[in-house]
Amino acid sequence: MEKRTNNLLGIKPVLYTIVFEMKKQKKKFYFFLVITVLIGILLGYILPLIPSYLLSDTQAEFFSTGLQFISFLTLFAACLFFSGIICSEFNKKTGFIVFPKVNKYKLIVGKYLGNLVLVILIATVYYFILGLLGFLYYGGPINTRLFYSYAIAILYVIALSSFVTFFSSFMKSVNLTIISTLILLLIGFNIADQIVTLIFADKFEPLYSLAYLGSLITGILQYPFPDPRYVEISFSGEGGGFGPAGHFTFGQWLTPTVEMGITLLLINIIVFFILAAILFKRRQL
Repeated sequence: MEKRTNNLLGIKPVLYTIVFEMKKQKKKFYFFLVITVLIGILLGYILPLIPSYLLSDTQAEFFSTGLQFISFLTLFAACLFFSGIICSEFNKKTGFIVFPKVNKYKLIVGKYLGNLVLVILIATVYYFILGLLGFLYYGGPINTRLFYSYAIAILYVIALSSFVTFFSSFMKSVNLTIISTLILLLIGFNIADQIVTLIFADKFEPLYSLAYLGSLITGILQYPFPDPRYVEISFSGEGGGFGPAGHFTFGQWLTPTVEMGITLLLINIIVFFILAAILFKRRQL
């Protein structure tokens, strides 16, 4: 009985921190929630009302089109919500305070979980709106692949959060963490993917890239699953253009396999959290 009481007392500070962090971030949460609802309604309800806009043939295609923005939405949310998990404690010198009720590790865990709940809620609202509109346009039942996509999106959110938390563990300020992670996730990985694809073509799949792994969110909605997953798009032009005959071929990897994508997302989560914990401990020392 005494052991159970001690366990509950150990969990309570984390729960208090989660609630406090969620209240602290509520303005940021409301902002993203409004953006989420507006994008969902724009893509799923307003655009189909335009006569020249062609509604997707199937429910799965409708979901796939609507989810094109989910990667950007979760990416920006992750960078803004998780950038201050660790570095803000040192920036405000609270990392050196000896807390009487909650130690520094419970504080970090509570802050992380509080922000994770908010970002997952944002993604959930987007999927709910899309699922509701899909049911409205195509009837039931809801394509089960939407639920698979949702599960992968949550996994992707956690992977993004681990990446941003890792940067927060050694960056000096919140703003620097936001800028650095946004540049890497939004631009850096995509440029690296293009260079690797240009050099190695179909011989090297960019499985190192979180941006590429995120493509599985929409890739899993396609039936049958893309095969081959590497495609080449050719462009031709008159008067020289690209190449000796005005011909240019652009290669692109569409999506990782489901097994490989999930495995690598889990590996990213574990590796970045371990690195963040190690750097946080060294920073404390």
